[in-house]
Amino acid sequence: MPWNDTAQLDFLKAEVREAVIQTIFHVARKFSIIRFDAAMTLAKRHFQRLWYPQPGSGGDIPSRSDYALSTAEFNKLFPNEFWREVVDRINQEMPNTLLLAEAFWLLEGYFVRTLGMHRVYNSAFMHMLMKEENNKYRELIKNTLHYNPEILKRYVNFMSNPDEQTAISQFGKDDKYFGVALMMVTLPGLPMFAHGQVEGYTEKYGMEYKRAYYNEESDKHLIWRHEQEIFPLLGKRHLFSQVANFELYDFIDNNGRLNENVLAYSNKSGNERTIICYHNKYEETSGWIKHSVGRNAASTDNPKLIHRALAEALELSNADNVYYIFKDYKTNLEYIRSGRDLHKRGLHIELKAFQYHIFLDFREVHDTNKDYERLSKHLHGKGVQNIQEEFWTVQMFPVYLKLFDLINLEKLDLFKKFCFPKVDQPLADEKKLNALLDMYLQFVQQAKSLTNSTRDPNYVVEHFKNNLQTLRQLSSNDQRIDRNSY
Repeated sequence: MPWNDTAQLDFLKAEVREAVIQTIFHVARKFSIIRFDAAMTLAKRHFQRLWYPQPGSGGDIPSRSDYALSTAEFNKLFPNEFWREVVDRINQEMPNTLLLAEAFWLLEGYFVRTLGMHRVYNSAFMHMLMKEENNKYRELIKNTLHYNPEILKRYVNFMSNPDEQTAISQFGKDDKYFGVALMMVTLPGLPMFAHGQVEGYTEKYGMEYKRAYYNEESDKHLIWRHEQEIFPLLGKRHLFSQVANFELYDFIDNNGRLNENVLAYSNKSGNERTIICYHNKYEETSGWIKHSVGRNAASTDNPKLIHRALAEALELSNADNVYYIFKDYKTNLEYIRSGRDLHKRGLHIELKAFQYHIFLDFREVHDTNKDYERLSKHLHGKGVQNIQEEFWTVQMFPVYLKLFDLINLEKLDLFKKFCFPKVDQPLADEKKLNALLDMYLQFVQQAKSLTNSTRDPNYVVEHFKNNLQTLRQLSSNDQRIDRNSY
């Protein structure tokens, strides 16, 4: 119904439309950003529906049926879309002005595609993800990519505004909230936080409020999670905000079925890459992302749909000896995958209810000695706190094995018997000792292979043998040594 605190202007009159446009110019001379509230009410189809309905339709406001106009009569008086004229004239006369429209009734795409509005509130983001209508939201992004990917940059994504229930009321305070918030700050376009959203306020206030009526305190844990998970990503908006390298993917579960509850996409800026997956459902799943849904690589009049694989979109190498190390910023775990495997199979993802992964900090390494191949096989897809430390652990495995062969109790006992023989016991078997020294030689040789040492392993072993013999000689000459303490 018409608002009783807002002037109702008859936009059917050309002089009224011009007066409003001049008012917009007046504001634009003072401010570089203008927000138009409920802008969809001035779209021709809705202005006619609300104010001058077609004869016999009754209209959405019964009293307006007295002012019914046919479509031809209406178009004669209101020939062009009002907002199209506003945008065109602002672009020409004040090109540094940003026009932001609040538009719902599923008109978001119409406002940016047809009317040319610079930015438009994307209420579909909030409503569809809140209701977990994930297939519908994927379809919205897919259709936009198929028509004109640049439009994605014009959407203002939000989880609440003063006209809606608070973000906490709609999404809660747990993983679902942070999964949707992650998407809000990592999708192309403009993220918008509502008043009190970060603090966890639950009061839905009106614009006429002079004060808050609820005595609420900030939720410290909620703020902390924002500081840990969301705010750092705002410093990387250059990686997320553009669409030239943005791709949306099909998530194929382990049974070969498309799971549209998982929203998976990637982006790239310079040498920086990112892969983001969020599971907006209370269930667990696992599967693969590889093939994109496609995007228009030509004009809107003559579209040319291209599909890119994940590895192609991120410009990853397909060479046998190239591996990629990357980090999940949610868990702080690092992963390693071969470029060839990413090209061939894509990326395998496991997701619990409302869980997300955001992979960043991709770095390329060349596997000249198959060291990274061994590391990848050893990890078998799992993440670790530090790939470099794990790399050296795997490198040291052969050394550890040789060392473990030397320091078990049986062999240490042989060393003891050789170095500190008891008068009433036979000497240690010389052959067994030589076998131990041979094992020690293998240990030294293995250790040398991981260092830049130029020392001859045979010399090291000979030196070690001499030390053993010296201990044996000292033990034999000094009966005061408590041999049992060794």
